[in-house]
Amino acid sequence: MKLRAIRLEKGLSVPALSRLSNVPVRTIEDIEKRGDCKVSTAILLADALEVSLDTLCAADTEKDR
Repeated sequence: MKLRAIRLEKGLSVPALSRLSNVPVRTIEDIEKRGDCKVSTAILLADALEVSLDTLCAADTEKDR
């Protein structure tokens, strides 16, 4: 999942993304660490980041880390 890379590209901190998406900070931190999440959470994050689920859920590459 490319959450961290997209979040940083959009200039958002974890707390800012949490406020936009209504996803708890700890959940976002866990997703960025593990790289997976529930579909319902991914939808909330994709909507807040204004990206598609395909973009958000694409596999990380080394340069994204």
